[in-house]
Amino acid sequence: MKKIFSTLVLVVVIVGIILANGFVFKRGEAFPNVDYSIYLPVLMKNYSPPQPTFGFEVSSLTNPDVLQKAVDTGNYWVRMHVLNWDEIQPTASGGYDWSSVDEQTLQNISANGMETIAVVKYAPEWAQKIKGVKCGPIEESALDDFAAFLAAAVTRYSQPPHNIRYWELGNEPDVDPDLVAADSIFGCWGDDDDDYYGGGYYAEMLKVAYPVIKSADPEAQVLIGGLLLDCDPTNPPPGKDCKPAKFFDGILQNGGGEYFDIVSFHGYPPYYGGTIHDEDFPSWDTRGGIVLGKMDFLREVMANYGVDKPLLHSEGSLICPEWAPSSECGPPGTAFYEAQADYVVLLYVRNIAADALGTIWYLFPGDGWRYGGMLGSSASPKPAYNAYKFLTGYLNSAEYVGEVDEYPNLREYKFSKSGTDILVLWASDQQPHVITLPLGYTRVLDKYGNEIPVTGTTLSVDSPVYIEY
Repeated sequence: MKKIFSTLVLVVVIVGIILANGFVFKRGEAFPNVDYSIYLPVLMKNYSPPQPTFGFEVSSLTNPDVLQKAVDTGNYWVRMHVLNWDEIQPTASGGYDWSSVDEQTLQNISANGMETIAVVKYAPEWAQKIKGVKCGPIEESALDDFAAFLAAAVTRYSQPPHNIRYWELGNEPDVDPDLVAADSIFGCWGDDDDDYYGGGYYAEMLKVAYPVIKSADPEAQVLIGGLLLDCDPTNPPPGKDCKPAKFFDGILQNGGGEYFDIVSFHGYPPYYGGTIHDEDFPSWDTRGGIVLGKMDFLREVMANYGVDKPLLHSEGSLICPEWAPSSECGPPGTAFYEAQADYVVLLYVRNIAADALGTIWYLFPGDGWRYGGMLGSSASPKPAYNAYKFLTGYLNSAEYVGEVDEYPNLREYKFSKSGTDILVLWASDQQPHVITLPLGYTRVLDKYGNEIPVTGTTLSVDSPVYIEY
């Protein structure tokens, strides 16, 4: 029986080699005198490893020191506002000028094994539906021109050495242009006079853009512009109707669900009063907080239309808001930056548990919005960077097992790595709690990867820790 099985395996392998090389033989022909090599990676080409979740946004990645710090983290996603249509095609008949595109950064991202999410934004004056507002919607008569531009961009940048596969159309489009400057980085496709806040018209753009992107690169993935989602329209806080969040409803109501691959959204919890305000954030607290609440809402809206697309948290960090006490945020001190490092662990681990496709920290190099950056202006690492570097290296090859409910007042998530179980846990109320360590634990690490000395079998936990057992 063993001999028969071995013979069958050999026949299958030989036939596979023949078919792979395109040879067809007729009866009576001699087998060609050809040397063959079997490359296992080719035989396994349909194997798809798990998609990493870790990512950040950059404005540039050409500084060698910054690039090395990015590579050192083992980062996967890199989001970048890289294609401004108004700069590339300022006149309708003038062709495309790609000189404004930071191609060196794109090449550096790809050459170092990272994946670019390319944000496309800004309509040129001749294509603006609302004249003078380049962050706003595209004139209906110019949608075909936008599609032609996208086809040219995807054809150019999906190829080596840039290798872009992910295209995000706009940025925070669920904002009314009356609320922002005309050249705002917001997408400002919102329409407060429309029941669905302009989402239906954004779907019209998707219907034109999506087919040409897929035609230029069948492997391309299209993201809707990262949604701001100001508040929950099903549970509005006092004094707000949360109408802007109907934008996504409008996309799906107008049949847009077939014309994108990934739902992109943003979420920034604030720090004030010595506390991270995420799960208790008033606009989303009934659903689980400013990040998990938005994910729950988006999935509910999709379910209403029979749509099921992955979610990508394409902007987030812990910010120190301008309305916080100046003693905390004017500028922030050590307490904020330590809390921000805590939030790195909270954010990525929770999003892994919530099955987010990816999570993008804003910003990597630079101070970011309201002190959210991982690196200072001189590329000096902040605590958030050090926490991120350890987190990515430690969990990139780990398998998420599930949420655990072992200790009161703690958030607990279990991973498995090389035969070792890992608990990642922190205090949900941000207060210290004494726990009894699990039987057989081998070591406890802080958020930076430093081993915590343990005497006995108990440990006080508030900031995130990793327990191996």
